[in-house]
Amino acid sequence: MSAADTPQADPPPRGRPRSKELDASILSATLELAAEVGINGMSMDDLAQRAGVSKASIYRRWPSKELLVIDALRSAMGPLDAVDTGDVGGDLRSILGDLVARFSSKERMNDVLPHLIEVSTHDPALRVELEAYTQLRRVPIRASLERGVARGEVSPDADLDTLIDALLGPIIYRRLLTGGPIDTAFIERLMALVVPGR
Repeated sequence: MSAADTPQADPPPRGRPRSKELDASILSATLELAAEVGINGMSMDDLAQRAGVSKASIYRRWPSKELLVIDALRSAMGPLDAVDTGDVGGDLRSILGDLVARFSSKERMNDVLPHLIEVSTHDPALRVELEAYTQLRRVPIRASLERGVARGEVSPDADLDTLIDALLGPIIYRRLLTGGPIDTAFIERLMALVVPGR
């Protein structure tokens, strides 16, 4: 076999691999700082100092602070858990209860999300990222409703996107605007309105 026919090994990747520990440090510092001063008030210099890294290290990973905040939010708040109790009412109560528990906690992302929504109204690229983040969190509810349709618990003519909006909208409205209680009693009243009899 000639040298030309000899299989060649893949070249080693260029540059140093990203450090998961460094990424985690930056994401954690981002949530802390954004919760304290808002996204608009957050400077990359302050962030770099808090995370103990250079500003160049941050920009190599994230081209803008808004996209960095989205990634920080993703890292801190995973998708809602998939639930299959065999009944659409049980599924929805469990999923919404999980959401309420997260909003009721003192986690830092609770303070970051309102800032992110505000900035996204003026930043189309960030809006796309926030929409993708939001859509992923609707998946367990849609799956439960689709199973409900298959079992005859939800009308086959139901507009599932509107049902999801109707379930999540009041929770977000109270969380971001009115500050009204978001508890088990509220979820039960919401269920009675949106999916009566379940």
